[in-house]
Amino acid sequence: MTRSLSLIYSTFGSEEEARDVAKILLQEKLIACANHFPPIVSQYEYQGEFHEDREFPVLFKTSGKLAKPAGDRLLALHGFETPAILHWKAEASNPGYENDCRGN
Repeated sequence: MTRSLSLIYSTFGSEEEARDVAKILLQEKLIACANHFPPIVSQYEYQGEFHEDREFPVLFKTSGKLAKPAGDRLLALHGFETPAILHWKAEASNPGYENDCRGN
């Protein structure tokens, strides 16, 4: 177990934005894969007000060495003023998949 893979989770305000950002990160070789999930309902307080919005979650997969650059680029591309961009290292992975991700 080398823990060389990282996962990045974020949500977007539209499916189009989620796909556009994922495509850029893929083209720039900052991620190996983006998994798009069905829309979710997010409830949160922002600037003292309650909000309930439909959001589009994406799980980005990348190598450990590219996690920070990928997250930084994601932040620069993201349409939300304060987006949730959460990183964590994969505890284990299929060795073949890990090799593929390290090459991104």
